[in-house]
Amino acid sequence: MDAFKRTVTSADYWLRVIYTLLLALAWQVTELLLVAVTVLQLVFKLFTGESDSRLAGFGNSLSQYAWQIGRFVTFASDQKPWPFMEWPDPETQWVPAARHSSEPNSTDSELK
Repeated sequence: MDAFKRTVTSADYWLRVIYTLLLALAWQVTELLLVAVTVLQLVFKLFTGESDSRLAGFGNSLSQYAWQIGRFVTFASDQKPWPFMEWPDPETQWVPAARHSSEPNSTDSELK
């Protein structure tokens, strides 16, 4: 019961709640933008035979942003995404990370 009382009276906790609610709204906008990028890329591919590289870069950085939001709101990370840090790099690629058995919280992949 002491932990509950400490948490419910903590300014940090309520600030995290506010950030989470704001980022939940950002998630919804990001989701709509990803759908728009997908539809536009399909149209580009249909009419030109290839995708648009600038749009692909934007979609890449937008998907990284969604990943950052998900990590923050699920408490996997304390690092708040944009606008609290730089916008993700459109050139970043997923690279499988080496999994170390001695690290209980290692991930299967990471951004490079």
